[in-house]
Amino acid sequence: MIGPGRQRGFTLLEIMVTLAILGIVLSIVYGVFSQTIAGKELAERRADETSSARAALGRIALDLQSARPQTVATPAPPTPPAGTTPTPTPARPTTYVPDRGLFLGRVRTESGVPLDDVAFTTWLRRPTAITFGATDFGIVHYFVARVAPESERLGLYRETIYALAGDSFDPDQPNLANSTLIIAGVSGFDLRFFDGRDWVQEWDSTDSRNFAPAPLAVEVTLGVTNAQGENETYETAIDVPLMEYLKGPKFGARPTPHP
Repeated sequence: MIGPGRQRGFTLLEIMVTLAILGIVLSIVYGVFSQTIAGKELAERRADETSSARAALGRIALDLQSARPQTVATPAPPTPPAGTTPTPTPARPTTYVPDRGLFLGRVRTESGVPLDDVAFTTWLRRPTAITFGATDFGIVHYFVARVAPESERLGLYRETIYALAGDSFDPDQPNLANSTLIIAGVSGFDLRFFDGRDWVQEWDSTDSRNFAPAPLAVEVTLGVTNAQGENETYETAIDVPLMEYLKGPKFGARPTPHP
């Protein structure tokens, strides 16, 4: 019996029940809060990955839109009369100099995964230039290679060869000293070229018998592995504006040289 002026306190059982309920409520609040934070971080990470992939495609698009292939292809030799020995087709070069027009797109695969590359001539701002007007004619080469010799991770690189440097370009032996990593975690790089009628898998402007100086458009499909190990695919198609102004283009199922 409680006497006058005295208040009844909480029993131990009541305190334990209250603490148990409070713990349950706090655990629920913490779970919701942690899930919200994790979702926010995942959304930000995916936004960064998407932004990096879109930036890589934008860089490729900007370079292709300023490509400067040769404006007049070397005419193919005339067909020899019947009974004469035809002139042998000249062998394709293995290295290229930046002061000549070039547009080269090749199919490359590794374990069934497309890892194509593309190279073309364009005007480049010299690395040591002080003003934006200091440019040089050169070759831009996009290719896929390992980000480190001991790593299985692949990256998309941008190689630049300058005419004033006197270097030659070998598509099979990229100069990593002249290359910049555009994006890492590449899981595929697939290219197609539009000749005015069909999309073809390769392009070689040095083969004037079969190819024009450059395609009318290039389709790029870039695969990137995200932080969760999932493959994300990004696609774009880029016009090559200079080709629209070449005089009298004649494109067929296989592109033909311009007159």
